[in-house]
Amino acid sequence: MKTTLIFLMTVLGLAMCRESDDPKGPELRDDVMLYANGLAYDGCEQHVVLNWNDPNKVVRYAPDAESVSLIDSFLGKETQKQGDIIYKFTGLKKTVQCGWGSKFEADEITIVSIR
Repeated sequence: MKTTLIFLMTVLGLAMCRESDDPKGPELRDDVMLYANGLAYDGCEQHVVLNWNDPNKVVRYAPDAESVSLIDSFLGKETQKQGDIIYKFTGLKKTVQCGWGSKFEADEITIVSIR
């Protein structure tokens, strides 16, 4: 009986100490280059690029619908701008359309803040 009670208390204790099961995961922070919707001049839709200054390490993310307006507001009339973002992964993939019929698949993110 004593062993069973200790076992149950251990299991319950471990269950209570478990990390959050938030499907979007933790918030991350990175210095990025943000791009406006450039389809009109054969660029790509809004997207976010990490390691933009090193072609061998470039990582592209696609903003979700809510984040597109944040990017547009941050960029103003500029087509690209460096910024520091806090973001979370949505767990989805998104296709980013580019000019001349090209496109790329990227992990979708929700941008929490840009500065």
